[in-house]
Amino acid sequence: MVRNEKARLIQLIKIGQKQLEMDDESYRAMLKRLTNKTSSTKCSVVELHKVIHELKQKGAKITYFAKKRKNPTAYSPATDSQNVRSEIVHKIRAIWINMGKDGLLKDPSEKGLNHFMHSIINKNRPILVLNVQSLNQYDASRLLEILKKWHKRVMVERIEGKTGEKMPKKISYDNVVEYYKELFDEVM
Repeated sequence: MVRNEKARLIQLIKIGQKQLEMDDESYRAMLKRLTNKTSSTKCSVVELHKVIHELKQKGAKITYFAKKRKNPTAYSPATDSQNVRSEIVHKIRAIWINMGKDGLLKDPSEKGLNHFMHSIINKNRPILVLNVQSLNQYDASRLLEILKKWHKRVMVERIEGKTGEKMPKKISYDNVVEYYKELFDEVM
């Protein structure tokens, strides 16, 4: 499994290298600077993620998940089956699952959540967070607030589209969720 992941990450690195038109000498210098190794085959999975992050920072358009299923087979894992660094992660997952069930997400799976987390948390960061369950308290609360703002904005847009009325700007997240459920659960 790790071997397949390493091979996939190395492929992504090569794609990024070509996109940036990076010559071999520059590539190896970057690799040496980031991982202290001169070959990507000798790097660990975490080191390969660092290289991909660096290539993205330089402008490479690398996507981890080329194929997306229209209907994901599973949402996030069960709460009690996961070891997490912060209990806030359970709340993040619950909101993500609800957004998926309401049809507000393109990819409501755990991979989709991790991809969203990468785009928020790993910006300009020397040490990358690989998945949601490894978020510390500070990062988890930051991600939760960003996710709630996004969720609230999307729900308000849907509510205003259905009712034709403007929602008050200072309405709380919980009130929007409650009103959204009243409005859209009666349809279902």
